[in-house]
Amino acid sequence: MISIPTVLVLGAGASTHCGYPLGRELVAQLSRLRGTPELDDMPVGWDHDRVFRFLTKLSRSDPSSIDAFLETNREDGALGRYLIARQLKQQEIVDRLFPPHDAGWYRHLFDQLLVDGLPRFDRNALSIVTFNYDRSLEAYFYTRLQARFELGEGEARRVLNQLPIMHVHGVLGEFSEHPYRTSTDSDELLAISRKIQIIHELHDPESDFCNDLFRHAHDKLVAAERIYFLGFGFHRDNLRRFQFFTPDNTAGKLLRATTWGYGSIDLAALRTSLLEMGFPADAFNSYGCNEFFNYVASLVVSDNCSGVTGMKNARS
Repeated sequence: MISIPTVLVLGAGASTHCGYPLGRELVAQLSRLRGTPELDDMPVGWDHDRVFRFLTKLSRSDPSSIDAFLETNREDGALGRYLIARQLKQQEIVDRLFPPHDAGWYRHLFDQLLVDGLPRFDRNALSIVTFNYDRSLEAYFYTRLQARFELGEGEARRVLNQLPIMHVHGVLGEFSEHPYRTSTDSDELLAISRKIQIIHELHDPESDFCNDLFRHAHDKLVAAERIYFLGFGFHRDNLRRFQFFTPDNTAGKLLRATTWGYGSIDLAALRTSLLEMGFPADAFNSYGCNEFFNYVASLVVSDNCSGVTGMKNARS
């Protein structure tokens, strides 16, 4: 059981073990669709030629992510969101979350949430804030609850809903109203895509939060004693929208973050840039998400460590 108030903040790297792409990988996947018959079945208004031109420009811009591309091509925001939703939905394969595949850190988290071996998620002091659109974590928990404890769909959903999971940029359909599956049609994809937001589309009202989920996340961060970032890219707009990260607000809290894939120069620059936002220099480590709770920070005890020897540079 997790008794210490803890917030997990998830970025794209947190679900790569489930087959979901990072920013540049998603750009590459979309770019490969140019000229393929896969794009013939598009909603009205997006014919094959328009999509081809969009994907060609995306490819030749060579951006770090499609979000970065859409920030300077805002007239194509709706099309971009649709293609994002379409590509990510293709990863919704439940069997990929379970053996013989590796459930990664999802398995560890599920086990730590049990109370005397039973799924009493409401007795845990854990909240999850995710910038990801995917529902792989929910699908893993929902499916494993049914299989391990022989729960019906309704009871599994009730237990899952005891765990606060906030998709601050939107989600690929509310779980489990929209089943976790690859099969869908253009109408469903269009409806789903309208519920996701890329970074620049969020509006920042003066002296207020850009949406209720960021407000809720802020409250959870205030109450937390531990804040763990998994697979997070540290975009300053994303951090700023919490209206929380300052040296005064983080004083006395334990902050830890995965930074797998960062070079020494990039990591030094990250440490320097985030000092003013209340991140201590020892918050960052070179482990991936799947090793984080074994080598960096514990969920169930208060003694945490960083910089211990062990398996370094393991991929998330």
